[in-house]
Amino acid sequence: MIVLLSLSHPPLLHAKSPAKVSFSSQSIKQGEVLLINVKASAAIRMVSGTMFNKPVHFYGNSKGNYTALVGIDMDTKPDRYKVTLLIEDKEGKKTRKSYRIRVKPANFGTQELTLPADKVTLDEETLKKVEIEKEKIGKVWDIFTEDHLWDGNFIPPVAGEMSDDFGLRRIINGEQKSPHTGVDVDATEGAPVQASNNGRVVFTDDQFFSGKTLVIDHGLGLFTMYFHLSEILVTETKIVEKGELIAKVGKTGRATGPHLHWGVRLNGARVNPASLLNLSINK
Repeated sequence: MIVLLSLSHPPLLHAKSPAKVSFSSQSIKQGEVLLINVKASAAIRMVSGTMFNKPVHFYGNSKGNYTALVGIDMDTKPDRYKVTLLIEDKEGKKTRKSYRIRVKPANFGTQELTLPADKVTLDEETLKKVEIEKEKIGKVWDIFTEDHLWDGNFIPPVAGEMSDDFGLRRIINGEQKSPHTGVDVDATEGAPVQASNNGRVVFTDDQFFSGKTLVIDHGLGLFTMYFHLSEILVTETKIVEKGELIAKVGKTGRATGPHLHWGVRLNGARVNPASLLNLSINK
């Protein structure tokens, strides 16, 4: 449901603007995606914005609808945050509007495990390998494609039951480990994996933890990740369409059985893929 919000204070430049602003919610949890829609008249030339002191990237369509997706990182401190929009018409006149969005705490849960030390502690050679791999995939998040490549709503990449363990904090042998930054989809080995939306393949690799790994750039800082694959069927730089076969489910890397780990990064924010699926996104 789209909720129309009132201004937190009057516009700085013009009292009236030929645009209506709405948000997917005025109260959103850690790890979710905020959708901003601006319905503009033909007089509007551009819409831009900021949140968390970072740019909010809008794209428009022929009907005068401007849309932006904002990632609320899983570690964002619960509080009220300002969203500032700048709306410019074709004559160069600008209207600045500010809104407040409340970020609520999410109950990610904690899992405590006791495992044999040799299953947890990595040897020096493996540690070096993991650090190199982490650096390689980390460079992907610096890529920025200045247009949205997606086409409307995102779809699940594989048929199967999707876990609700996004953000789960694991404590192994008394030591806190990195939280779970995606969702796991239960599927049989070899099951087809499809692109969740249009985009460009920007990373493929076989990594220690994530196994055969694939990342798609959907533009404007939005990426989807597919881990533990048994086979990757596309190559880097390939343009893929929503629903296109890109890989097969596997159990490569540190996986106890066949499944797909599906993750999303949005302008650096680690967000729950299920949140992206729940949005009605303009083309």
